[in-house]
Amino acid sequence: MAKNSKDFLVSTADVAFIVDGMLAFTGTTSLNASIAVTMEDQEVTGGKGNKTLYKYKYGRKLAPSIEMAEWNLAYIAANVGSTIFQGLKDVFAVAECVTLSKGVGTLKKTPVGKVFVEKADGSTLEVAPEGSVITVGDADDTVRVTYRYSTTVKRVTVDAESTPMVGELILTADKHNNLKGKVGEVQIDVPSFQLSGTFDIALEASGTTTTKLDGNALAVEGATCSDGSVYAYITEIPSAESAVTVSDIAATPAVMELAVDETKKISVIGMKGGLYSNVGIEIADCTVTSEDSAVATVANGIVTGVGAGTTYVNVDYNGVKDLIKVTVS
Repeated sequence: MAKNSKDFLVSTADVAFIVDGMLAFTGTTSLNASIAVTMEDQEVTGGKGNKTLYKYKYGRKLAPSIEMAEWNLAYIAANVGSTIFQGLKDVFAVAECVTLSKGVGTLKKTPVGKVFVEKADGSTLEVAPEGSVITVGDADDTVRVTYRYSTTVKRVTVDAESTPMVGELILTADKHNNLKGKVGEVQIDVPSFQLSGTFDIALEASGTTTTKLDGNALAVEGATCSDGSVYAYITEIPSAESAVTVSDIAATPAVMELAVDETKKISVIGMKGGLYSNVGIEIADCTVTSEDSAVATVANGIVTGVGAGTTYVNVDYNGVKDLIKVTVS
């Protein structure tokens, strides 16, 4: 990659939240999404001037905070630990404008119970409807009415006892390069994310209403024993599969002792250096040859003893090489 080439993440991410193995919701974050990782520390001091001799780090925490760009009742339900009810419920029509002809007007919905009427002169009165028809005096007029009616709705109840949901949180953002455009994705997987249960619904004149989901990652057992307890995994996904770039390889076993017709399999590990862990390399991606086929042959990563003597097996992965010494007796 060119010297001035740089990678960037775009400002929004796709989100998925999975509870008990079932998809609870997906969505798109707005500009305000963050993953905060913090640690506490304890200083060890001593000596002349009470110098800081060591800092012991402990108590790592990971706290995702996501502001969802669109409205979805599932975000509220997950925060309060409730389910979404769908069915007939009473709701309100507020300040509906109704034109009266000789005191008679027709409402858009059929009311349940009384109707509150606000007249042009500022006075308010209650009337009993007949179906969706109301009568207010006998004059032509325009009034505003507020009333309750029944319809099919979706509703979340915010009660005093339920607790926020815990589930797997997945964030996926595009990775771009200033010279190449989109080059892949970055995925953040929090296996156990506990929502805080606090949220704001802000109705503002400018912009749109967003829903904030924040909370804490809970430690879970990692995918492998070496992972230990895990808060999250951060994974880079390239746009297209490419060969693993390594600075060195190690073919094992480094020394083989075989009898005639005995076989042994080769394994190859790639070393990237820096902060990268070693990676396993498929033997099929390597070029493997024996220097003396009268002593040993190699095929599909398996070395076979042929005759007494010593030879070397060459392993080449994209120009990075290693040797295995083979002795046949």
